[in-house]
Amino acid sequence: MESEDIDINAKHFIASVRYNKSQPEDFGLTKVKGKEHYIDTEGNLWQNEYLWDSGWGNEYGFIKLPEPNFEQLWTLLTKSKIKENVLGAAELLNGYPKELKDKLQELFKNHKSIDRDLTKRLAHLELLNHVTNHSETHGKKYEEVNEDFQVWKKLKDDFDRLKTDSFIQQFKKTITSKRES
Repeated sequence: MESEDIDINAKHFIASVRYNKSQPEDFGLTKVKGKEHYIDTEGNLWQNEYLWDSGWGNEYGFIKLPEPNFEQLWTLLTKSKIKENVLGAAELLNGYPKELKDKLQELFKNHKSIDRDLTKRLAHLELLNHVTNHSETHGKKYEEVNEDFQVWKKLKDDFDRLKTDSFIQQFKKTITSKRES
């Protein structure tokens, strides 16, 4: 599946909110006999998964199958208007540290600021909220692990800088428009 093949207007994730749902039936899903999957009324297959943590612990939920690949998850994160898609994509993108690192480096290198909408979306990525080495560390020398950590630290710093620059530009526009009116 290519990223263009993903429907940003369809739900690809469903989850409880503050644990208000705890059974597949609560989501309108039925277990597929002999499988670890569930089916909705439209015939879509879903896989049970504990998803994002909004401060109450990981929410009980489901991912629509086939599971989106990296590019599809990026598309959902950056373009979908469905909150569950944004949150679910941000959660699953953590499983692609190399690709995500490359995508963020490219994005941050090519922008002097990022708009408020993209800032809010990227803020759901755990790695941009805490300085952590998300790269593989097994079998690497200390120097290599530290080098990877410095790259992740720079990405977080770049995000914070772009976010601040965007906020300042928006603030200046607001002040200017108020002065003109």
